[in-house]
Amino acid sequence: MADDLLIAIIIAGFGLSGAYMRAAYVSWRRNHAAERKREVSLHELHSDRLWRDEQDTPIDAKGAKPAAITEGEARPVVDRVPRHSELQSN
Repeated sequence: MADDLLIAIIIAGFGLSGAYMRAAYVSWRRNHAAERKREVSLHELHSDRLWRDEQDTPIDAKGAKPAAITEGEARPVVDRVPRHSELQSN
């Protein structure tokens, strides 16, 4: 009788350990899937922004892009992301 109880406790321990390992693995996969999804969306936003910046670059009459901005020149500020206050006013 005591042997049967001991075997039942050991089998229950294996079952609980298996359930814990499965839950940890599922949680790990869910977290990594969310991280990959976030990385993909950030990559798409970044590539879209780079594409728009290339399209916004002015081209002179010869078809060449202007030279890089030197240190002394002021770089134009382009803000494409609406500010928090602008979002609340809508």
